[in-house]
Amino acid sequence: MDGSRAGSISKQVGRISTMSTNTPPFARRSDLDALRAVAMLLGIALHSALSFFPAFWVVSDRRQAPGFGVFFSAVHGFRMPLFFVMSGFFSAMLMSRRGRGALVKHRFRRVFLPLLLGLVTIIPLTNWISGVAMSSASRKPAGASSTEGKSDIWAAADAGDLGAIERHLAAGAAVDGRDGERGMTPLLWAALADRAEAAELLIRRGADVNAAASDGGTPLHAAAFLGHEKAVATLVQNGANVNAENKRGETPLDNAVVDEPTTLFFASLLQLKVNEDGLGSRKAAVAAYLRERGATEGMKKAGLADLLMQMPLFSHLWFLWFLWWLVLGMAALSALGARLPSIRLPAWLVLSPARYLWLIPLTMIPQSYMGGGGDSPLFGPDTSTGLLPIPHVLAYYAIFFGFGALYFGYDDRSGRVGERWLLPLSIAFLIVLPLELALLGGWAGPLGVALDPPTRRILSITLQAAYPWLMTFGLMGLFRRICAVESPTTRYMSDSAYWLYLAHTPLVIAAQYAVRDWPLPAPLKFLIIVAVVTLFLLWTYQTFVRYTWLGRFLNGPRERPTRAGEPAVVA
Repeated sequence: MDGSRAGSISKQVGRISTMSTNTPPFARRSDLDALRAVAMLLGIALHSALSFFPAFWVVSDRRQAPGFGVFFSAVHGFRMPLFFVMSGFFSAMLMSRRGRGALVKHRFRRVFLPLLLGLVTIIPLTNWISGVAMSSASRKPAGASSTEGKSDIWAAADAGDLGAIERHLAAGAAVDGRDGERGMTPLLWAALADRAEAAELLIRRGADVNAAASDGGTPLHAAAFLGHEKAVATLVQNGANVNAENKRGETPLDNAVVDEPTTLFFASLLQLKVNEDGLGSRKAAVAAYLRERGATEGMKKAGLADLLMQMPLFSHLWFLWFLWWLVLGMAALSALGARLPSIRLPAWLVLSPARYLWLIPLTMIPQSYMGGGGDSPLFGPDTSTGLLPIPHVLAYYAIFFGFGALYFGYDDRSGRVGERWLLPLSIAFLIVLPLELALLGGWAGPLGVALDPPTRRILSITLQAAYPWLMTFGLMGLFRRICAVESPTTRYMSDSAYWLYLAHTPLVIAAQYAVRDWPLPAPLKFLIIVAVVTLFLLWTYQTFVRYTWLGRFLNGPRERPTRAGEPAVVA
């Protein structure tokens, strides 16, 4: 962000915090309240879908359905950016009413303290249930594949089906194309499954033997980690860099010397097939083979900041940690802006479609670092669960939070920002999302015109930066139309959404684990998981949260409904 824009925004935030107390009170936007709640509740569906397609998740259902990968990308691409726009708006509203100090105090009680409580309750429970599920998964037969069937080149490489690989290549599949779920090339899938012949075929057909995944790991990293002797030899003999480093500075030899229990733990976490028989001795043989060919350990060790960013501390509660950082930043900017002359951005830069002209390029900056900054990053923003937020992820969400705060200052009671809401939703769903997923799937370009890697990268970043803004403004317009007037249902949904999202993850994992082997279609099992978890959490909210100390802790006091003529009871 350039200095002039940063300055104008800080002054605008300062203006919000110093509005005259004579200003008429702002009506609470029930449409945005409902939209924020929906963004949180979508997390239940999002996480419930993770067991039904190849993903880095603790449960892998026996009935896979690739369509859930598209659903995940479609929701993940906009859900949290939308949430932070809403959070920025309501934070600015609170600050305009009560001031900076009250904002920080309120968010400390409603955001920071619940995060601390979750760290000692919900997250340990989630980790325990995940451990049970992963322990069970690690005992599955080694032949069970995480990608069923051979319907695409990645599944064919995983299965070692040479004929299917040839057919997919002949049909135009990119030899180094990346799958839409994990961002891995066919050669990486072959290396993970120890399909040496498939790896040899892919290399002969032009596969880059050193093509890295989103974390910077190469096929040799993958094969060495799982002790795949044949795949390691094939890759090295075809020019694999034995000292290639991933984003954490680890070499293939670092992966080979990881002990057997740790290997099994992370393989279960990543849902990788593992032949446990002789795993330790195979890894020792791979390490010796790599050393003989000049491989070294620890070419670059991660520093303290890297460790603090990568440590999996906050799990699904990371958004509360980010929100706390952003609220503190907002208060600091407000204090700075209050000491400077007020400069107000023209309304057309915020409320008209002209906002896309600066929001999309601005968002492209942190978006370019997502997925390790490779040529084909995964769809949507990265997740940062460590004690120290990953800078580009924090900057990304700060843009959305900042726009929400800025938008509040324009008192858009007529809903200009969401006008013609069907158009941005149509562009997002029918053009941007399919085009980006095609790029991630290896699509080379229109009408046989191959796009060079730099062009593909710029196009991918542009599409991914545009998608959340199109979805956000389209949904703001839609919800203004259907939720403009608050109803008891939307109010209850808004109140309960916080508890439902905080508590849902261990229940979702438990439900996924329970239905994993049921002989039912994946869509039906998905609906069962979502329905059971949501209904159970609504019952717990009504029974144990809404009118108890926990409800006051999360949302403030709520009045119990009473019979006519009786005084209201505040709980």
